[in-house]
Amino acid sequence: MSTPRLSPAMRNMLRSILSGNGPWAHLNGQSQHGGSFQTLHALRVRGLIDAADRPTEAGRAVFTPKQQSANKVASPC
Repeated sequence: MSTPRLSPAMRNMLRSILSGNGPWAHLNGQSQHGGSFQTLHALRVRGLIDAADRPTEAGRAVFTPKQQSANKVASPC
């Protein structure tokens, strides 16, 4: 399964949730807060957070480095 494409706002909000600060900790100003509900909804629709705004496995996987093959040989430059 591929990682869903995320907007910068979705990435910032998900990163804030993953760090334990909650979905709105990174926001400043009334206009950012106003648009944040659509961002939160988009993260839920994509299955990256649950109804209680906790990250799902898919949400945690967004910022987890992909496993590289142990048999992969680096090519010479």
